[in-house]
Amino acid sequence: MIELLWNAPVSEAKMTRIIDSLNLSSRDYVLDVGCGCGEVLMRSVQRYGCRGVGIDVSAPHVEEAKRRLKERASGLDVQFLAVDVKQYETGLQRFDLVMCLGASHAFAPGAQAFEQALAQMKAMVVPGGQILIADGYLKQTKPPSYCEFIGDELPNGQTHEAMVQFGRQANLIPLGAWTSSEDEWDDFEWGYQRLIEQKASQALHDEQLLNKRTQRRQWMEAYLKWGRDTLGYGTYLFQRPE
Repeated sequence: MIELLWNAPVSEAKMTRIIDSLNLSSRDYVLDVGCGCGEVLMRSVQRYGCRGVGIDVSAPHVEEAKRRLKERASGLDVQFLAVDVKQYETGLQRFDLVMCLGASHAFAPGAQAFEQALAQMKAMVVPGGQILIADGYLKQTKPPSYCEFIGDELPNGQTHEAMVQFGRQANLIPLGAWTSSEDEWDDFEWGYQRLIEQKASQALHDEQLLNKRTQRRQWMEAYLKWGRDTLGYGTYLFQRPE
C-alpha cells in the first residue's frame, strides 16, 4: 500500500529532527535509494534548497512520489526513477548525501545487507559526504518461534550498538543515531493494519489483496507476541572522512 507518509515507524516530529541534522547546502546533490513515495527526499530538498534523485524498484511507489511532487507545485529540483540500484548508472557523479531508509536489501539480501549497504553507499558519496541509513535491529535475542516466523535475515548480533560499530568498521564517522519508540512502532503497525483492512473490505473479490490481509493479520499476531519486545528500528547518520 502506498498511502502511508513513509514506510517506517518514525514520527513526523522525529523525521523533522533527523532532516534538520543533515549538513547540506543549496549546492548539494542527494540520492535516495528505495525512496518509496519520496516524502523524505522531498522534505530534505525543500529544507535545504538542494537537488535530489530518488530511485525505487516499485513503479507504483514512484508514480505516487511523482504525484506528491506535482501536488507541491514548489519547483523542487527532484527526479524519481523506477530502477534497481544495481542498474542505476551514476556515471562519474558522486553525491553529497546518500539515503537508504529501511531498504538495505536493495544493495544486498540476507544477514549482511546492512554492512553491504554501508560499503556501497560509502563509494557513492564524496569525501566529507554523508550517509543516512535506517534498518531494523534486535533489542533482545529472537525467541525461537519468532525466528521461525521472520527468518534469519536479521541476525541476533545486529543490535543498536552493533549498527553504529558497523559504520566505524567501514571507516565512517558516526554523527547521529535515532531509535523508534514503542508508540512509534504501534502507530506504524496499527496504521498499516487499518489501511490493509480498509482496502480489503472494499475489494472482497481481489484475492491478492485478501491474501495480503491474511498475511498482515498473522504479522500482527507475531508483533504482539514477540516483535514489539524484540524488534527495534534505528536511523543512523554517518560521514565519509575527507
